Amino acid sequence: MFGDVWQNPGTWRPRVVVVNLGTNDFSTAVNPGEPRTPGSLAAAYRMAYGDFIQKLRTRHGADATIVAVGAGQYAGHVQQVVKARNDAGDSRVRYWFLDDTGLDFLGCDWHYSESDTWDVLEAQ
Repeated sequence: MFGDVWQNPGTWRPRVVVVNLGTNDFSTAVNPGEPRTPGSLAAAYRMAYGDFIQKLRTRHGADATIVAVGAGQYAGHVQQVVKARNDAGDSRVRYWFLDDTGLDFLGCDWHYSESDTWDVLEAQ
């Protein structure tokens, strides 16, 4: 029922925040004439990802663990963002590699399908 929605009293903070961004956002190559090169696109991605992690840290506090999921071609970039945060003293940002080999990606625009989701959950 609509009236049964939990209202955050303002004091609740999550213990874990999971971020999974970019798994299929770069599924097409950068074409000649586009404003970015593959290298500058990757750098912009890392910068934006790092900024987003900082916003989450500010919003949820130092006690929350932030898990950054890396999959596909951008997994290494996610790992670099996490390493930079760790090197800066934020040890509560963690990296988790999602091995997506063997998934069918039959969801809309190369997203995980329902069977992919279950395959990933069962592998854990």
